[in-house]
Amino acid sequence: MDNAVIEYLAAAHGIKAPGGFYDRIALWDAWRRGFYKPFHTFLEGRAGGLPISRELYRLNMAQKICEDWASVLLGEKTYIHSSDEAASSWLSGKDGEHGFIGESALIRRCCSLVEKAFALGTGAAILRLDGVTCDGGRLVRSPGARLRVDFVDAFHIVPISVGTDGITEAAFVSEVNERGRELVYIELHRLEHDGYVITNEWLERRSGELVPTERVGNIPPEIRTGSRVPLFSVFCPAVTNYIDDKCGLGVSVYAQAIDCLKGVDLAFNNFCRDLKLGGKKVFINRSLVVRDEAGNVFTPDDVAQQLFVTVGDSDLAEDTMITEHNPSLRTEENSDAVQHQLDYLSFRCGLGTRHYLFSGVQGKAQLTATQYTGERQDLIQNTQRHRQALRRFLLGISRAALWAAAEILGVRLDASAQLSVSFDDSYFIDSESERERDRAEVAAGLMLPYEYRMKWRGESEAVAKAKLGLSEALS
Repeated sequence: MDNAVIEYLAAAHGIKAPGGFYDRIALWDAWRRGFYKPFHTFLEGRAGGLPISRELYRLNMAQKICEDWASVLLGEKTYIHSSDEAASSWLSGKDGEHGFIGESALIRRCCSLVEKAFALGTGAAILRLDGVTCDGGRLVRSPGARLRVDFVDAFHIVPISVGTDGITEAAFVSEVNERGRELVYIELHRLEHDGYVITNEWLERRSGELVPTERVGNIPPEIRTGSRVPLFSVFCPAVTNYIDDKCGLGVSVYAQAIDCLKGVDLAFNNFCRDLKLGGKKVFINRSLVVRDEAGNVFTPDDVAQQLFVTVGDSDLAEDTMITEHNPSLRTEENSDAVQHQLDYLSFRCGLGTRHYLFSGVQGKAQLTATQYTGERQDLIQNTQRHRQALRRFLLGISRAALWAAAEILGVRLDASAQLSVSFDDSYFIDSESERERDRAEVAAGLMLPYEYRMKWRGESEAVAKAKLGLSEALS
């Protein structure tokens, strides 16, 4: 977050942004990108010269940790449904994969947001209303409007009010380059007595300062939504903010594992340097070297010479003409060091101690299925914690979309109906085998079709029966 933006928000709106916290976010972002200069660069001495700057070999495990968490939490077969059939159909389509969620690629894009939020601590989804009509700043029904969802990371979120459920009011900051002009777009969502009010401001950078400028596009300066449902939803990993638990922003999943990230890169760097320095070294006696008229040096291998004549009384057994040195690559020791550091890192990031297991390639004993399941208990338990936060996030943006569909687009649906999220657990269980088994039970009459839909589509009993054309009496 730019200090100029923080100063502007404080002066213009009295918003006190946690400025120092963004320095931490910048640190986590450097590790996410795989290069933290104070650690990953060092000076190395040269023979007879000044030291030169070098970079550590690195595994970029911070990004890998976040990618894996996103994959575990949010699979392709994640469904969001409403107890109201019309709302469910508009939101997810008849098959649970289309509708607003499918058209906006919400699940796929949320997966990218979750990945970044695990790195930087926070991410947000904002429901944007394009082509709406305002009467005196108040939103009115606009059937021709279009809904879209934008995502922002922690660098672009400034909490205004924080309640027990997280951020309730916020400012979202975007950098825009408009024909060479450096613009800053600030969107404030504040809750007033008649609902949320969205204020849109455009600023331009001039000589290092931010000054108000004309707005870009047809965005009204103020929108009174009349809704107490926020048109944004914030996601933070289920990791306690040990730095400032009142600021509303979350912390990176590896915030307290920076030393583990360093350990991995140090072990990997040592491994790579041993490989680089481990090539065969051949030393030859000066008498075997010849020079041409230009002074160029040639070794016996350069001229394919195989016949040599010794002069004097030298004994080749004592005074060898050619000596070779074969450094030890120390592959086993280095591999063990990398493996141990990966174990520490995955444990500190909640993935369990054996999430990254490479020891098997060295012929060591593999874990049995029972042992592996036991090793993954940390991952399973932490997944449930993170999914509670993820469920609130998905329901928040879905609730906002349903409100806009009913109140702005004029779609006939119950925006206050109960919502549910069905997560994809195929990472932990063979869901395809279980699904096939359930199909067989439906065919055999051991499971009712609506029960199958409830389990695999995340639908409520009423919605599942309605889609099958069943009545309550048949239950």
